[in-house]
Amino acid sequence: MRKIKKILVSNIEVPSDLIGSWVNRISFLIENDPDFFDYILSPSKILGEKSLHCSKKKWISYHPQLYKWQLKNWVAQDYLKAIEKTLKSSNDFLKVVVMDDLVLCEAIALLKEKYPDRIELIYSYHGHYLNLPENFGHSIDKIFFLTNLGYLESLSKNKIFSPEVFIVGNGVRSDKFFPLDKKDKLKARREMGFSEDDEIIVWMANSRPAKGIHLFKKIIPLLLAEDPNLKFFIIGNKTELNIESDKVLQLGRLSHDLLPKYLQISDYYFFTSLWKEGFGLSLVEAIKSGLFVISSANGGIPEVIKDCDQVALISEPNKTENWVKKFLEMRSRKKLDFDQTHLAGFHSYEDWEYKFKKAIVE
Repeated sequence: MRKIKKILVSNIEVPSDLIGSWVNRISFLIENDPDFFDYILSPSKILGEKSLHCSKKKWISYHPQLYKWQLKNWVAQDYLKAIEKTLKSSNDFLKVVVMDDLVLCEAIALLKEKYPDRIELIYSYHGHYLNLPENFGHSIDKIFFLTNLGYLESLSKNKIFSPEVFIVGNGVRSDKFFPLDKKDKLKARREMGFSEDDEIIVWMANSRPAKGIHLFKKIIPLLLAEDPNLKFFIIGNKTELNIESDKVLQLGRLSHDLLPKYLQISDYYFFTSLWKEGFGLSLVEAIKSGLFVISSANGGIPEVIKDCDQVALISEPNKTENWVKKFLEMRSRKKLDFDQTHLAGFHSYEDWEYKFKKAIVE
């Protein structure tokens, strides 16, 4: 009987301490269960029997006649050599999991043609809907989606969609992101230089237009006109934004250890995403930390926050007045107590790990 070997393929270094990325939970999975994957192919500087350094190279030219040659012999060369070496050294059956990179997926699909019945190609997708290329989409055996809404939209927008589908979602560690009780929250606030009367609103993402920072900059003065005592944290952007208000604290990129502390002392989270979100990892981090959330209803978000009474959705998010109105509504009815058990189980890391592993081995 042939042995089964599981190979993780990533164009980003694994393990990694990247913030707000799927790489973080994959790194934690590897730390928790180092024997799950037989090989990890990534640009990692930590090498060993299992961790093999592979880097995705830049295209030399986009000429159509040179595309496949470059893909196999340059762009994905490191990954293909490592996988083929495993195929040649044994009669093992390989389950190859490609993390969110269609180019590497296409390269391995070409290798799969050379070794029929030796490779199961699995694509872990982290967007909302997927435009699956017809030239190699049939070679992908399984696709992991973050939400069922993402799968259904992909199904409707592709002429052919043949892979088996698993909804594995996303996971956030409940030991890091959890709400503080009233007493501990006030203590933490004082220790971080804030008073118990402060009401703090968080915006957290990078400063791409798709994340709506330009919209939030216009929302801030509208909210301050309603209450000049509000305070704001802006988290995640690399460069400082031109915001003329002493009520706004720009914190930049925070480590995984520091981020929960700022969320736990805050009250509200504005998720002003203006594109079709695959999941909204920061959205879940904020909810699990006990914040009340005002969010756009884009992409997979409605499924992610289903049955969560901490969230108010905005179906027309490009209108600034909708955000102010929804905030005032939520502010008038917000509660102080949270169901700790419910929040611990809300998109927990453990649930994601179980679904992810199960979908691979099935």
